[in-house]
Amino acid sequence: MTWTNQPTPQGGGQDAPVSVLLAHKDMERTTAWYQSLQVDARFRVTSMANTPQDFRAKLASSPEIILLDATVFDGPSPLTEALTSVSGAVYLIVPGGVGTELIEQFKAIQSVKSVSVGDVNIADFMTRAYADALALRRTVSAISPTAWSGGSQRGGSGAGGLRIVTVWSRSGGTGRTTIAISLAQAVARRGLKTLLIGLGAPDVIPLQLGLRPEPNIVSWIANPNDEGLRSSIQVAGELHVLAGFPDILSESQGDRPAEASGSINELVTSAAYGGYSAIILDTPSAGGVTPRALSAANTWLMVARPTVSDVWMSAEAFRTVTQKIAGQHRITPGNIFVVLNQRANGMLTADQWHGAADAACRKMNLNVGFPPVMATIPHSIDVSLAQDSGRSALDASDDFARPIHRLSEMLFGGVVVPVGQTAKEDGVFHLGPLKIRTKK
Repeated sequence: MTWTNQPTPQGGGQDAPVSVLLAHKDMERTTAWYQSLQVDARFRVTSMANTPQDFRAKLASSPEIILLDATVFDGPSPLTEALTSVSGAVYLIVPGGVGTELIEQFKAIQSVKSVSVGDVNIADFMTRAYADALALRRTVSAISPTAWSGGSQRGGSGAGGLRIVTVWSRSGGTGRTTIAISLAQAVARRGLKTLLIGLGAPDVIPLQLGLRPEPNIVSWIANPNDEGLRSSIQVAGELHVLAGFPDILSESQGDRPAEASGSINELVTSAAYGGYSAIILDTPSAGGVTPRALSAANTWLMVARPTVSDVWMSAEAFRTVTQKIAGQHRITPGNIFVVLNQRANGMLTADQWHGAADAACRKMNLNVGFPPVMATIPHSIDVSLAQDSGRSALDASDDFARPIHRLSEMLFGGVVVPVGQTAKEDGVFHLGPLKIRTKK
């Protein structure tokens, strides 16, 4: 059945940007929508889709708002089926010629907030969508006071949306895995159900966290379903961990197309339906699994050393993601963040490094500026000593822990709950010398 001449016959906090999924067969139209939304700080476009399969896969990011052109689907039946499985608010555009009775059927579906014929006034959409998203947030917050500090439901339908972070750098030796582990631990301590996925070969995450090398991601690939995921996960404190590849020979198993069984995309989707609010991928600097991890994520945390060599490597990686493989992932420029890891003294300042990286991007004729430096990690010998003794880097050095916790708050929100402690009656948590007051 086609749409032609169809006869009549289905983050964050209250002030966080509203997450949006854009879906249209015409990518030029989708891009035009995106350009309108990206300049408005109220919105964060988490993904775009132009096929039914792509649309269903990107629902894993749990967008609050969905702007959907009905012609993405082949007819009313598959569209109705998709709409009944959506947890966000849908603003539907149907082609001219669709009968009134069918439009009313669409309006009756719980997820559908409005139906427009032919096109949508993007300014009117933005006004209504933002108001509806805030109303939904107030409703969710009233029903579940913990919803904005990590509450998650099966299906990944948390109101703030699911953030899937690939921690990746083109340069080796940046401390990427240390940052990935520490960020995941910090997020888990905020009360969010968090899954850290190792993709290294051989993966050092089990060694650093005192876990077994098996089960691991190969175990899940052999049994790629919900039960396979549950049986492959290990627990380190509050954090759930899926260990990576045990050797370089097994790494090739991760290089599978998104739609293939046992792919990284399928793994992330399975984790989202398993109720994880935060999924963090420790992605190797190169290899066949790297582009698969990028395609599965909606956020990129770029870890770099503040050196001249890392300026060029980071700028080239940024060009690769935003230009060379644009359209093959759902990472928007606004969801790319830089962490500078000062693994030794005497390196460039954050401003010097960012200025050089931005200049490199201009020389590459990129039409977007280099993303901001969101955190600078100071050098601390205590971190290496802690890792060697099997202790968490977060607990080894306050200087190291502070920027990691700020980064986790910026990306995921929530409240820091120190290990083994609960909130005091006055709403204040103590984390070393820091006092963190929760909102009542």
